[in-house]
Amino acid sequence: MASQLPHIPLVYRVFLLWLEPLMAFNGAILCHFNAPWFLATMSAAAVYKPDSQVIFDQLAATYTLFAFNEAFVLRAAKDFKVWKTMMLGMLLCDTLHLYAAWGVLGTKVFLSPWLWRFEDWMAVGTLWVPVVLRICFLQHVGITEAKEKL
Repeated sequence: MASQLPHIPLVYRVFLLWLEPLMAFNGAILCHFNAPWFLATMSAAAVYKPDSQVIFDQLAATYTLFAFNEAFVLRAAKDFKVWKTMMLGMLLCDTLHLYAAWGVLGTKVFLSPWLWRFEDWMAVGTLWVPVVLRICFLQHVGITEAKEKL
């Protein structure tokens, strides 16, 4: 039996249905049209090679799917289980992004935001807000109706 969609608080709706899809689509555009700059935001030491553009194009496709899922699938979903499943999948993705950032920055820099470059803040710092929001969502923070129905 499907669990009816409870009232989703404004902070989740604004972030998940509007802001994050725009950010993901922006990432897709950057990956496809400005891969050297995108790579520089991920790693100061990495060097872009034109023959690796296919990887950036595939990443752009993945970011586009991420944006589509949030902007359209979540809007269409009337089952709270769909929202929770997508949040769990996106949390897994965010966790892997953070793991990759930790690998490139090293433990000392990863755990010391005051040592981050502007690009690190854009690539890593902006991941923490969605991670916290997804954890809160999965814990039903602010979603009182859902606790009663699940």
